[in-house]
Amino acid sequence: MAKILSQEEIDALISNISTNPDDKQKEGKKVTVYDFKQPHLISKEQLRLLESIHEDLARNFSVFLSAQLRMIVDMNLLGVDQIMYSEFMMSISNPGAIYIGEFEKPASKFILEMDPGLAIFTVERIFGGKGDYTTITRAISPIEQRVMNRVVQRISGEISKNWSTYLPLDVHIDRYESNPEFVQIIPASEPVVVISMEIKIHDNASLINLCYPYLWISNVMSKPEVQSKILFGTQQSSEEDKQLITSNLKSTPVNVKAMVGKTKVPIRLLLELKEGDVIVTNTRLIDDIRIFAEDEPVFKGVIGTKNNNYSFMVKEFNKEETHHDV
Repeated sequence: MAKILSQEEIDALISNISTNPDDKQKEGKKVTVYDFKQPHLISKEQLRLLESIHEDLARNFSVFLSAQLRMIVDMNLLGVDQIMYSEFMMSISNPGAIYIGEFEKPASKFILEMDPGLAIFTVERIFGGKGDYTTITRAISPIEQRVMNRVVQRISGEISKNWSTYLPLDVHIDRYESNPEFVQIIPASEPVVVISMEIKIHDNASLINLCYPYLWISNVMSKPEVQSKILFGTQQSSEEDKQLITSNLKSTPVNVKAMVGKTKVPIRLLLELKEGDVIVTNTRLIDDIRIFAEDEPVFKGVIGTKNNNYSFMVKEFNKEETHHDV
């Protein structure tokens, strides 16, 4: 005969059921969702290269901006992200400060976007004003655009300079836009690489974003000269490379000299020295001398003569410390 359980008995039964160990293992596993519609196209090597280029860019531009604003400016790389072009454009406020630039060989357009408040603050400081961050969002006036053009051209110069380590690039800024709807450098569904940099002035922080089309990044990264620099240091040296380096090292000239002796004399006696005077050193003829290769003591030897020329004979390697006052 079946017994009907009370609610208390049911609760007690459920609480005593042990959890399956397999279920615990499944709960402990971390699952990362992969978006097949927007795959990660940037490899780790390419990511490190982009970070290196733009860390130098941020450091150099912060020095320039500190001089222009007459105050300490900190600029740091926040991150390198791959998103859709439409997502990037939707993240820009209206009005904004958007500069459209262009690369040559390989040709492509890119976007430099900054906070309008930063642009207004920069113009006021350049004109000698106190400069205050304003929360009022407005478009930059034509006069402010002309003043900011010098600052923006400096950024484009830094972009060209830091990329030139890997590939010579001609970079210039074409035009300014305040409305992101009027900016269309690639189709909205195309991926882009966004470099985000943070500028800190006193307690105020602003962002500067660089937007590169992924197709251009891929084109640049696939060039042989860039690939060789990306992979430099990770490739194993071939036997031919080792032989070439060894051959070059063996034929490299090295300055070799011997210290016959040294002594100390007062300045008064040094000034009174004349031709024919004899200076006695603290080294005896039977003592070992130090032999230097490019100012590094590497051997011990003795003085002698050969074919009526002074000479020295190497006795042993110098086991003392490598740095001495000569």
